[in-house]
Amino acid sequence: MPFIIQPVFSIPDEGAHFTNAYSIFHDDPKRGNFSEYRNQYSNNIDMYRNFTFIERFTKKRTYNQDKLGFNFTLGRVQYLPQSVGMLLGQFIYPSAGVLLSFGRLFNLIIYILAIYFAIKKAKFGKWMMAAVALLPMSIQQAVSISYDVFFFVTVFLTFSLVTNLVTRQERLKWRDYLPIFFVICLLFTAKQSSLVMLLYFLALPVSLIKPNFFTSIIDAIWQFFNRYRLLFVVLIILSSLVFIQYYFKNYDGLTRGLQVLFNTFFRPDIKTDLDSTVVTGIVGNFGWLTHRFPEWFVILDFIFLFLILLNEPKIKLQNRFVFTSTIIFLINIIMVSMTMFTLWTVGALKQFDFMHAVGEQGRYYTPFLLCLIPMGIFLQKFITVKISNFVMRDLFVSVVVINFIYFVVLTLLFYYTTDGGVRFILQIIKWIRGIL
Repeated sequence: MPFIIQPVFSIPDEGAHFTNAYSIFHDDPKRGNFSEYRNQYSNNIDMYRNFTFIERFTKKRTYNQDKLGFNFTLGRVQYLPQSVGMLLGQFIYPSAGVLLSFGRLFNLIIYILAIYFAIKKAKFGKWMMAAVALLPMSIQQAVSISYDVFFFVTVFLTFSLVTNLVTRQERLKWRDYLPIFFVICLLFTAKQSSLVMLLYFLALPVSLIKPNFFTSIIDAIWQFFNRYRLLFVVLIILSSLVFIQYYFKNYDGLTRGLQVLFNTFFRPDIKTDLDSTVVTGIVGNFGWLTHRFPEWFVILDFIFLFLILLNEPKIKLQNRFVFTSTIIFLINIIMVSMTMFTLWTVGALKQFDFMHAVGEQGRYYTPFLLCLIPMGIFLQKFITVKISNFVMRDLFVSVVVINFIYFVVLTLLFYYTTDGGVRFILQIIKWIRGIL
């Protein structure tokens, strides 16, 4: 359903993603007035409220004038599925709506197959993985032409592989290195924020490989952590301060860096979209941030996810793995905000006086919810919330269906009613009275 009702170019930066994917099999993507079309009609709400959007599917564009080519590089692999779909759509009917729809379809197919494989092969955390994959925010990305689909898939496949490695009892064989190599390649070709998941490989059991100098160093570090945890935490904090000083060296250094981070995460009066865009956006802030779930509903979703974490099948995990997984989740949030401050707030927007980051969206953090699974399993030692498998299954289905219906209804009301759904109940009652 979201695949059908999601308006053309209605997902953040989808016009830019369209251009990037289209250019893989074309030498001159700006010919024909494509760039003009993208800029003029991107997220044109009125076209859907007055039902003139059909021309996006029926009006042929001049794509056929563009010379076919092959401009694929390894760095653009995240656009390959949708570019293949768009090329097929162009041969069928060269309209923007058709090209975009086929690109979305191929992206959706890759998302479904890869996420299914990741969940099936995971050794633990299956319920949480399924819940995150079916969050409305995840669904919106899955039915888009965005490279976030590749990003989500990368995070899921990486975590699935890690669950296999951390529970493995015997040493790795040569053939076992192939999926590891494949996942590492994905991490380097997806969004840069996914690289933080490389830290997982420092927390795996050293028994997986033959003892060597490197494994002895890693093991010694973790033994130091287990013996002197407080000192280890102090060293991490000091290292973080040094990194912040280095990262903000061109922006007044450590003191401003700390102030920016504090304002970004703890001052919603300064960063006014902290709750509406960043936190709510993890679950559902749709369109170009045009319509979203209310905070109270998002809180219920977070409670649901927490219950899943506390009811995942118990499994023995090393403290190093639980700690690293939690740190990965936190580092991703901090690094995204720091990057958005330097590259977007100061870099693109030229807001040199801003004391907080601008531009983060909750969808950047959605797939990293998987990294909280080990901590959830660890917390089962201290928090007991027992839910039978039967009840958990019903709860899971109920929440997923309610989320889905709410997402669809919001999209229909916002785009397909003349007033954005402000008076839809009154209009329905009036329509029913007219029939009676």
